[in-house]
Amino acid sequence: MTKPRDSRTTPPTPQTATPGKTEARPVKYVVVRDGHRVSDWEYDSPTDPLCVAEIKFWSGVSKSKSYGEKVEAVPYDPKKHRVW
Repeated sequence: MTKPRDSRTTPPTPQTATPGKTEARPVKYVVVRDGHRVSDWEYDSPTDPLCVAEIKFWSGVSKSKSYGEKVEAVPYDPKKHRVW
């Protein structure tokens, strides 16, 4: 048995998707050492000269002051690579 419809209520309106930004954000890269972000700089490309210089610097630090962790430029992930 169905409940009779109250004449005071209006029928539900269909949900429509609101047009939003569908543009993809450009990928940013950050330098990480052993999976941990080493600076707050973000780069447009892993071959950016400043990015390459930062990788070279942290690779030297890793080899001389630590146990030689892998230093690389990876795509930015807001959960893993946030700056505190």
